Amino acid sequence: MKSCSNLDPNFRQIQQQFTDYIRYPNGSVPPIQVPEQRIAIYRELLLNNVNSFLTAGFPVLHQILTAEQWSELTSDFFARHRCESPYFCEIAEEFLTYLQQERNQIPAAIDDYPFLLELAHYEWVEMALSIAQIELPPFTE
Repeated sequence: MKSCSNLDPNFRQIQQQFTDYIRYPNGSVPPIQVPEQRIAIYRELLLNNVNSFLTAGFPVLHQILTAEQWSELTSDFFARHRCESPYFCEIAEEFLTYLQQERNQIPAAIDDYPFLLELAHYEWVEMALSIAQIELPPFTE
């Protein structure tokens, strides 16, 4: 087993190139140490996971967008947004943050529905309430 001190000194740089290329392959250089076929597998797996979480968290938004619009939106989220949480269950909240802070900064957003953010927020609130683990006091008049 290799210790951390035996790792390639350029490991962090290679790792950064790898993740940059997974997020945005058209605007990044792939690390030469990793075959492009392997990177493509990781990219597909990660995009599919993110897409499935977003589809589940925002079913109405997913339904009203065309497949092309949904793909562009989720791919841009994947490429552009740096998630703060490592938990998959918080991807929906990260997506909402992306819509609030980053989506309006790109040219493709001009074609978005004007109510996209509000609909996404509503769906996020609905999901957050459904999984909340707090007990409400009984209703009394």
